[in-house]
Amino acid sequence: MSKLYDILFNPVFLFFLVFVVSVILFYAAWIELGLLQFRQVVRSDGPETHLKKVGTPTMAGVVFIVVFLIVELFLLILKDYVNGTLALKINIFIIIFGFIGLIDDYLKISKKNTKGLPGLFKLILQILFAGFGLIICFNFNTMSNIFTFIFLIFIIVGTNNGVNFTDGLDGLCAMVTIVVSLLYIAISYENENTELLYINLLILAILLAFLIFNHYPAKLFMGDTGSLFLGAYVAFMAIALKMQYYLPIFGIIYLVEVLSVIIQVLYFKATHGKRFFKMAPIHHHFEKCGFSENKIVALFTVVTIIGCVITYIILRGVNA
Repeated sequence: MSKLYDILFNPVFLFFLVFVVSVILFYAAWIELGLLQFRQVVRSDGPETHLKKVGTPTMAGVVFIVVFLIVELFLLILKDYVNGTLALKINIFIIIFGFIGLIDDYLKISKKNTKGLPGLFKLILQILFAGFGLIICFNFNTMSNIFTFIFLIFIIVGTNNGVNFTDGLDGLCAMVTIVVSLLYIAISYENENTELLYINLLILAILLAFLIFNHYPAKLFMGDTGSLFLGAYVAFMAIALKMQYYLPIFGIIYLVEVLSVIIQVLYFKATHGKRFFKMAPIHHHFEKCGFSENKIVALFTVVTIIGCVITYIILRGVNA
């Protein structure tokens, strides 16, 4: 039995196994979601080039949830082998945020418009589960650290929405988050944190498999199911690795995306209808300026790589 454990929990074996399984599941999702008419709905005021995306199967983020549930089951069965329960707890909350996105996607598809869950209700759910996640995953004492508690909730909710806004071009959210996951893999490996290393390898394998179907021109979209799932992953993993204060550096794209939306809304209200950007989130502004989707994805990916390298250098200096 110990040999079986060694094989199952070998990082390289686990990575390739999850990658292969994910490719199969995404292919199945591409077919089934299309048959079920779970197809993309685009904004009426969006870039004209996005009209061709109408009808593309969406909600493929459900595969992220399925793969995580399978792995979660294995971790529970083999709990004597796994050292600790932090990974299990983090996985649960990542999945919960994925389910919030799943409900949002279903409402959009059933109504055949871009309005899913009411914005305020969605925000309340994010705040509640961010708070529960901090208490359950990290044994956070809210009474003695109330300001830190509120700040971390802000970090989780902000990152969650930042990742969600980043999912607006073919391959954009996947590419940016792949780079972030590589940083997490490097840090968790150097910290010899096997639990977190497995989660990061799992995410990387899923995203690489998804990118096969999501690169331009996309055959499949993750939907809010996938983007809220990934947003929770980025936020909770940053806290678990004690990297939350570096999020504005390695997660610079998520930050800029969410800030562009906030600036656009505030400016629109203050000027009674004028726009600061041609369109928000900011990747749409670049589209309106004539940049192709592939160029924007490449630019944002390079910026993320630079942010991750800077973060890694800083962390190496701090831990030296």
